Amino acid sequence: MNGCMASLCAGTSVLAPVAPVTSAPSACPSKKATVATSRRSRSVSCRATNNSGDDGLLWLPRREVLSGLTGVAAGLVGYSGLASAEVTCPKGDKVTDTVVGCTDPAGGKIPCPPTSTNRIIDFKPESAVKRVRQPAHLLSRENQEKYKEALAKMKALPKEHPLSFTEQAAIHEAYCDGHYRFDPTNKDRPFDVHFSWIFAPWHRMYIYFYERALGQLIGDDTFALPFWNWDHPSGMVVPPIFRNAAANPLYDPNRNLDNLDKLCDLDYLTSLAKGGFTPLPFDQNTQSPEYKELVYNNLAIMHQQQIRGGKGARAFLGEKFCTAASEKAQGLTSSELSAKKTKAQGTLERMAHTTLHVWAGRRLPAGTTCNAANGGVLGHDGSYKCSNDMGFLGSAGRDPLFYSHHANVDRMWHIWSTKLGGHGFPDPEWLDTSFVFYDGIENPQRVRIKFRDVLDAANMGYTYDKESEKDLPWIKVDLKTLVPHGKGAAPRASERATAPVKYPITLVKRTPVEVPDVALPPTEPGKQRVLILEGIVYDPAVNNKFDVAINVPADKAGKVGPTHVEYAGSFSIVPSSKEGGGTMEGKVAFCIDEMLKDTGCVGDKDVDIVLVPRTDVDIKLTVPPVVENFVID
Repeated sequence: MNGCMASLCAGTSVLAPVAPVTSAPSACPSKKATVATSRRSRSVSCRATNNSGDDGLLWLPRREVLSGLTGVAAGLVGYSGLASAEVTCPKGDKVTDTVVGCTDPAGGKIPCPPTSTNRIIDFKPESAVKRVRQPAHLLSRENQEKYKEALAKMKALPKEHPLSFTEQAAIHEAYCDGHYRFDPTNKDRPFDVHFSWIFAPWHRMYIYFYERALGQLIGDDTFALPFWNWDHPSGMVVPPIFRNAAANPLYDPNRNLDNLDKLCDLDYLTSLAKGGFTPLPFDQNTQSPEYKELVYNNLAIMHQQQIRGGKGARAFLGEKFCTAASEKAQGLTSSELSAKKTKAQGTLERMAHTTLHVWAGRRLPAGTTCNAANGGVLGHDGSYKCSNDMGFLGSAGRDPLFYSHHANVDRMWHIWSTKLGGHGFPDPEWLDTSFVFYDGIENPQRVRIKFRDVLDAANMGYTYDKESEKDLPWIKVDLKTLVPHGKGAAPRASERATAPVKYPITLVKRTPVEVPDVALPPTEPGKQRVLILEGIVYDPAVNNKFDVAINVPADKAGKVGPTHVEYAGSFSIVPSSKEGGGTMEGKVAFCIDEMLKDTGCVGDKDVDIVLVPRTDVDIKLTVPPVVENFVID
């Protein structure tokens, strides 16, 4: 992606700013010269592990667990040059049915998909665009009733029907809660469609076949899935069609009832961390300062997600996906390989998407033990989860709200691609990755569909409401400066004799951590400077979040957020399972060139990084942050 549209980069827009224009920040203070400590660099290649002799394009979700994986590094994610000490996969890998399988020790049990002897057919583009996805809160009465009728019929199908609502929910559970693995004998090799460049196209495929099934159930090939329009002030609430509990198939009792009819907070976990959080009643006409500030904050998050932090496919869609690497080729020990099982989300996944999962999922009173008796769902790790349904990946597909939520996530990708100059990856390994889904209510057929098939929504016979694309108030948002930069700025961490950071470090709620003097590489034409945090060790079963800022003193860091120019982004995940318990390791990367420009630090040799924990759980960081250049096109 070559940045945003030219007119936007020039700072012009037909949309009015949503906050007062702030003055340009002054230059950064002078800093003493520092010498960056070099990190050893490795560059290794990953290879595809398709031993089947086919064209390597098939991803077949089936009950039998198939082998064929070579090497011991399944699950590695990386890209040459992104982080100096990481295992890299320059090409990215395709995955096939010879690499992964759905574990099904009990035999024939959900969530593993039902088997079929029918041959697999290839996806064929639809001949015309017949379905127009509209905002759920503006849906006509006729279309509301169509959706209710279609979903009621889907829920009435036998549970074992491949397109029943039970099976639709099971698809997400299987792929997102550890049931798919590279090796069924190794609990440390789960496969997940999150945390990489697989996220956006896989979910687009998933809700596409869900939408088709609903239309088939009511005999209407124009039926379109409505989207939850949470990026616009008029849609920042759970849509009314999902809130009425009376004889409504779209209602799910496993939601946070405190948030059900309240103004969405796209920075929800941060608000909870500040204490005393009370959701605001949704009212578009309110003029209260608190309400207007929250709307502004929400729009700033969307701006950070779509514009400021989403420059390039890797930043927006996520890191390349690497399935395997040869131990011999890498020259690494098994323990080193295990330590490098990192995954990296794009801004599309880790910002509004993650927050609204948590916002909608139910919350038990503090101190309550989660179990089956109080409605908990059993995760693949053997423990009960009570942030269901939306707040836990294993149960998210059980809430009809999930599909409209992801329709808007998909719409954000669509807008990024069609209006903001974004593009996908040119890599054949991405374009030719494929999955198999069931299609056809009367005679369910397995269909192979590739990522290259889904890059244009028109190819799939749907589009989004054009009126909603005319009003995107998050495109132009004026951010604020939290602290002075340049003359009058607070002393840098190094100037305040801040103690050196010793790794691993543990992030504890309400205790920001300063990492001083992180070296900035010189700018390079055609490249974006990126702040990389890897070796993030966390408990996947609970909410995890920390914010990242630049050149903000620790005593001010608690106030930093998406409305500030110093804000780099956040690490945040939707809770899921890890069989057998234990921690997982993650990675996140932030585009920071625009931030450096906004704070007058473009030519500096280093910056101070501050990490601001936002959740109760401890998160460890085992590797120092690093800033590097990577190609954005």
